[in-house]
Amino acid sequence: MLSFRQRIFTCYFIVFIFFLALIFPFSSRSVKQISHNALRSRADELIQMMLLLPSDEAIIQRLKTKKSAIFFRVTVINNEQQVIYDSHAKGVSSFEMTQNAINHPEILQATREGEGYYIGHSELLGQELFYLAKSFDFHGKPYIVRIAFPYKYIEEITTNFEMGFLSLITVVLLLFSLMTWVIIHLLTAPIQEIIEAIRPYQDGTQATIPEITLQSGVTGDEFLKLAQTLNSLSSRIRSHIDILTRERNEKEAILQSLNEGVIAVDEKMDITYANGMALRLADIAEEGLVGAPFSILRKQSWCDLLTACQQREELLSETLQCKKNGDKLYLQVIAAPKSQQHGAILVIQDQSPQYKMLEMRKDFVSNASHELKTPITIILGFAEALHDNPDLPFEIVHEVTGKILNNCHRMASLIKDLLTLSDIEQLSVHSLIEMNLYDSVDHCAQMIQDAFPMAHIEIRRMAESGYIWGVPNLVDMALMNLMENAAKYSAEPAQVVVTIDQQDNWVVLAVEDRGFGIPEEDLEHIFQRFYRVDKAHSQKIGGTGLGLSIVETIVDKHRGKISVNSKLGEGSTFTVLWPAAASTVSND
Repeated sequence: MLSFRQRIFTCYFIVFIFFLALIFPFSSRSVKQISHNALRSRADELIQMMLLLPSDEAIIQRLKTKKSAIFFRVTVINNEQQVIYDSHAKGVSSFEMTQNAINHPEILQATREGEGYYIGHSELLGQELFYLAKSFDFHGKPYIVRIAFPYKYIEEITTNFEMGFLSLITVVLLLFSLMTWVIIHLLTAPIQEIIEAIRPYQDGTQATIPEITLQSGVTGDEFLKLAQTLNSLSSRIRSHIDILTRERNEKEAILQSLNEGVIAVDEKMDITYANGMALRLADIAEEGLVGAPFSILRKQSWCDLLTACQQREELLSETLQCKKNGDKLYLQVIAAPKSQQHGAILVIQDQSPQYKMLEMRKDFVSNASHELKTPITIILGFAEALHDNPDLPFEIVHEVTGKILNNCHRMASLIKDLLTLSDIEQLSVHSLIEMNLYDSVDHCAQMIQDAFPMAHIEIRRMAESGYIWGVPNLVDMALMNLMENAAKYSAEPAQVVVTIDQQDNWVVLAVEDRGFGIPEEDLEHIFQRFYRVDKAHSQKIGGTGLGLSIVETIVDKHRGKISVNSKLGEGSTFTVLWPAAASTVSND
């Protein structure tokens, strides 16, 4: 059944078709009448012009001179029924032309009635023409002037007029329809607003009826009272919905802030919720995850644990090991069933830092024990030899005590480095001050030059200033370690290049050498404590294996970054990014 507005539109459409059916004959008659009047006016103008002339020859001469201004055919017939002038009759004999002209219907009608019309085909011009003939008195003698106009132009004018008139009527009808539509809209707008307001509730997209606000209602209007009644009915439900929504958002915010991943599934093992940490641990995007089956995660062990906890209706836990981007992860997965067998919840805890910490502690204890065991064993052996052989020659006693002393120094250096690491790890950011990195580089370069006289150290200053936030003695320690390593692990004479540049809010320090280089497989371990690339060479030149670890710890405590790029046999480049101080940033 058609709506009220649709019925109105149908009525207007019928009226429009009716007017359309009447417009074409009306427009055709109107155009023809206009054409008649135009040609009659033109004929009267020509007659008035000819009446001022004295003779036929003057008429002919005047019409010939006016031919370029006449865009239609003109014929003049004198009182003797002879054509004295025809604008388009070149090459036609006067007799033939006269016979054709005087027998034309419009000429005959003009002779009888004073004016005649005719539409017919012209053999001379080869097209349909509209003829108008009119008689007039020329110096007491009856003359006839005939005007011929191409009928196709009249048809074009008729067509254009019909289309224009049709457009005008259409516009008028549309405007009238629009006015009527506006009036009806104003009358039915309140009902339509109420229907549109409650449509989301009717379609099921909203749980309650939304608040209805009428733009067209006035105080005391029945529609406004109806809207207020519906609003009062839905206000309590909406209030309860808001409370539940806030509680849900709070719980979701709490779950999103957890360091544990949380995934909820229903009884069909379809995912109903997953927080950000769970997405990161599962290495999957959030798009399209909710509502998808749990198997989309491709974690069969997690799926088995969820299924088992629902079957047993008890909490289950398991520690799993996996890899992500080449890194080893230790995940503790806890599965808990929901009440009334409505699904289960999976909690994933990343235990990798704890496992790594345990491994680091084990490695540290093992390495420290190993590093201390060797000198202690040597000292113990030589001490027992001295104790059991008090009569050894002086030379041997001197040599043995020298080795004991060297190993004691080695243990002292090791313990000193360990204590240094411990102190650096306790460093507070409030200890950082504004300092000039150029001064530290110059100072350290001079000390390295004294220790390695054959070394060639080049300092390249690419930035205007090198002010950073740091602790001067710790920055010097890091620079000394990097530059000393560059000199020690290079063939003499060592070539060391120190470059200082600036990138955005960082002061970039690069220490480059052309030494032995570091194998690619050792680069990821180079900053680990007690790690040595070439243990035999390291023991030969000395060192505790903690130098680069101390450098990395210092850089981290200064909120900086350190990286290494090296090729075996070509050399190494250590790059450190220090946070730039305000002086450096403003000068850049």
